[in-house]
Amino acid sequence: MTKTERWLNLLAFLLDHHYPVTREEILSQVDDYKTDWVQGNERARESVRRKFERDKKELKALGVTIEPIKQKVMAEHAGQEVEAYLLKPRDFYLPYLEVRTGPKVSRPARHYFLPSITLEANDLPILRRAAERVAQLADTPLGAAARSALRKLSFDIPETDVSGAERAFVEPTSPQSDRQFALLRQGVEQRQAVRCRYYAIGRDAEEERVIEPYGLMLSWGHWYCVGRSRERNAMRVFRVDRMKNVRLVEGEDGAFALPKSFAIGSYLNRAPWELSDEKPFTARVRFAFPQSRWVIGEGLGKVVKSVTDDAGAELDFQVRSMDAFVRWLLPLGAQAEVLSPPVLKRRLDAARGALRKLYA
Repeated sequence: MTKTERWLNLLAFLLDHHYPVTREEILSQVDDYKTDWVQGNERARESVRRKFERDKKELKALGVTIEPIKQKVMAEHAGQEVEAYLLKPRDFYLPYLEVRTGPKVSRPARHYFLPSITLEANDLPILRRAAERVAQLADTPLGAAARSALRKLSFDIPETDVSGAERAFVEPTSPQSDRQFALLRQGVEQRQAVRCRYYAIGRDAEEERVIEPYGLMLSWGHWYCVGRSRERNAMRVFRVDRMKNVRLVEGEDGAFALPKSFAIGSYLNRAPWELSDEKPFTARVRFAFPQSRWVIGEGLGKVVKSVTDDAGAELDFQVRSMDAFVRWLLPLGAQAEVLSPPVLKRRLDAARGALRKLYA
């Protein structure tokens, strides 16, 4: 294993933990440390300690500081203090870049976002030209850093695109999708209902719907329309890409009043299986390692048993839409085991059987 691979393994391990981890945990679990640490003699273990200290020093020179903190742990002696390490993503990742094009406005604190740096629009061309000139210093650390900065600028702020820069491409949308989205937005702004054909994935059928669109939001990579379904006289959340033949309901028949209590923000932090006003039920799922660390790190569900025999975890979820929850569990395969309720377990088993049959 190269030094770079070992560094990446170390950083990934620390970023995956949202709580301090001891040096012994790191050396016994991170590749290129753990073999000599677990199976080696005291001399080998001392060599691993020195390697870890060298890695910390070299990473610090690159701007990644891994400083120890005192952490009380339940060790041989209760309350014993040991060195532990915590690498916070907020301190590790570069901030997002924003360009101010209008008057300065105060914004609420965004605790769950990475930090951002706001640039004035007039500063952007100057910054780009300066970085391009420094980037011409080929085969120098400063030139490489400037080229890296230009790649970041071209990603965060597309107007700064430079030749050869890395680009992110999104899946193109059809002209029909653009028109339907524009009509939905018009319905939201003008308080006008829309009529459409909607594909209900749970029933595997298209149905005619009349929707009073209260708001639009982007969540988990998909656009959703939150509004009242006139057929069911209830609030519903609709996937925009499952709508067809969207058109406005003209005249007084299409007009509606937006409830004062409605706030689109109350839907933004929900997972897909929470995007419903159905009565929730508690689902308990056991995740095997390492998938368990990802689920916990994403803040999904409530941990009820953090460490099981195979280093997995058990979590409770408040599920309003069973179909959406099953579709989320399906790609996880054997890493996810439904413990309760039985109906959810049967539904997931049936979905897995259908998927196997499809690919048989």
